[in-house]
Amino acid sequence: MAMTKDPDCLFCKIIDGEEPSVKVWENQSFLAILNKYPKAPVHILVMPKEHRSKLALVQGKGLDLYQGLMEAVYEVVREKGLDKRGYKLVNNGGGYNHFDHEHIHVMGGSETEPGGET
Repeated sequence: MAMTKDPDCLFCKIIDGEEPSVKVWENQSFLAILNKYPKAPVHILVMPKEHRSKLALVQGKGLDLYQGLMEAVYEVVREKGLDKRGYKLVNNGGGYNHFDHEHIHVMGGSETEPGGET
């Protein structure tokens, strides 16, 4: 069965290799890339390869995604050594997200909390 894609989604295009990115980690279901406009010395986006709409997830559709997504996030955290140096996870939604394709920001690599204190 083919994965769901949105032909207008930038992240789907990145996953398909139609748009450039710097891949830092990948498995069969998830991809991690460097953020093109980083807000921290380490700023990685972890996303499912299948298009999963943030709006649909908020409405309770497809929440099974999160176990695999968080496993991917923590694999990236460990590989980048952020588990020893500190990291922050950010998931934007509503009016704060620029892209509807679900993704998690992994930020770290600084003495202070990246993106401001929470």
